[in-house]
Amino acid sequence: MKILFIHQKMMSFVEKDLEILRSAHQVRELHFKGIRDIPSLLRGTISADITFSWFGKLHAFFSVLFSRMFGKKAVVVAGGDDVACEPNIGYGMFSFWWKKWCPLFVFRYADLILPVSEFNKDETIKNAKANPDNIKMIYHGFSEDRFRRMKEIPKENIVITIGRVSKETLIIKGLKLFIESALFLPEVKFILIGPDIDGTLGKVRKSAPNNVDFTGGVYGDELAELCNKSKVYVQVSIHESFGCSIAEAMLCECIPVVSNSAAIPEVVGDCGFYVDELSPEKVAEKIQEALAAPDDLGKKARERIKTLFPLKKRKWELLDAIESVGNGSLH
Repeated sequence: MKILFIHQKMMSFVEKDLEILRSAHQVRELHFKGIRDIPSLLRGTISADITFSWFGKLHAFFSVLFSRMFGKKAVVVAGGDDVACEPNIGYGMFSFWWKKWCPLFVFRYADLILPVSEFNKDETIKNAKANPDNIKMIYHGFSEDRFRRMKEIPKENIVITIGRVSKETLIIKGLKLFIESALFLPEVKFILIGPDIDGTLGKVRKSAPNNVDFTGGVYGDELAELCNKSKVYVQVSIHESFGCSIAEAMLCECIPVVSNSAAIPEVVGDCGFYVDELSPEKVAEKIQEALAAPDDLGKKARERIKTLFPLKKRKWELLDAIESVGNGSLH
């Protein structure tokens, strides 16, 4: 089948789906940067059998609209703020009346919606009013090509978190809590891994404790080596549709310290430590417990991701879903 693959940013999980679809279909990729790309999206839709959009945002609005106009099938992955509603922290398109029209249209008229977790699926139904019959939940998938345990790198008492640094992510992704918790464990090395998005990194660096390092954006093998060196991975987010960085760190046998919210428990299960009260003191307490935990817990974390979220499982389920949409056997 001919597929038009539309995205706004080539994130690692988006690239995985592109590779999966290319393995079995004729795929044209369109990086949608704004309204100037609408003509290309229109032409691509006309020449395709299926449009495939990552996130239910403006590009998905046009892909679903054009798909309906020209009798094509539209598939949309729900995976983040496109179906979220967290008005207390100003996160999610459904927190703003002037934004929610877009995902409401997308998830009402898409032929197939692919959430990445059960939590994400529930949000899609509750907030975006999506028809459950048009939904197929498929978890993210991971391979050990890069994120794996490198036995030649010994574990150290290092605590890491991974995330793009911005004013928004300081709160939503718990980066501020991560930094502040370091005050209570001055003998432990903390590392925040992630690029500066809006100038926030420079500000937090000045006020951070001396035991917190900031690497900026680190990717590929260098990131995998940092995960292998570290014993504990922290992700005390308020909202996570899945938590890919948690899973990748777990593949490297990091012990997760996480918030008990959103989709995070689906990923971590009983392989980590949950922070029920999101305060720096409580985060530090759980980090200390994780640092004292036996290495076997890290091995258990790795096995959980290998067993429950293998990339081959997402590949099989995604290709099966696309086939069902294409041949009309979805329902």
